[in-house]
Amino acid sequence: MKALKLTSAIVLLGFMIVNPRVNAQKLPETNIKPQIEKYQLQSNLNQYLSPNEERALAYVRLGFKLFESKKYSQAIKAFNEVIEIQPNNQYAYFGRGSSYVLLKQYQQGKTDLDKSIQLDNSISFAHFFRGVANEALGNKNDAVVDLETAAKLFDRDGETELAKTSRDAIQRIRNV
Repeated sequence: MKALKLTSAIVLLGFMIVNPRVNAQKLPETNIKPQIEKYQLQSNLNQYLSPNEERALAYVRLGFKLFESKKYSQAIKAFNEVIEIQPNNQYAYFGRGSSYVLLKQYQQGKTDLDKSIQLDNSISFAHFFRGVANEALGNKNDAVVDLETAAKLFDRDGETELAKTSRDAIQRIRNV
């Protein structure tokens, strides 16, 4: 899968959406470029894909392209198509859930991120965005647990800036 790079603004926007008081604070500037290509889509390009699998893969790619372009409502539609074809595609739930969070539809986002994590608990950004959703929903303890998990997964993947961003968010939640 081609690299999908999300800008740091998307991640930091998640914090700004969650708590308006954060807008008054200067968030640390980081060069965050989360990359989805670390997460292998459940297809081996060397094997034959059925027409439905090819269609699902095309919609996953489209969904993340739209997400990257900040077209979250359109991305949700693409991820809906994937889920219709492959009801257990963790990346579709991750993408749709993250899109909902960035649209401030936190409960819907949390529900999808719960499903993504249930299917694959190694997706660091699923934990991160679920932490953002949990904080917005007032579930501060759950938010801290999610962000701690995200930080550990980011550390495991060598993403020290993202791990630091997660830990900074934890500190902010605990101090509010």
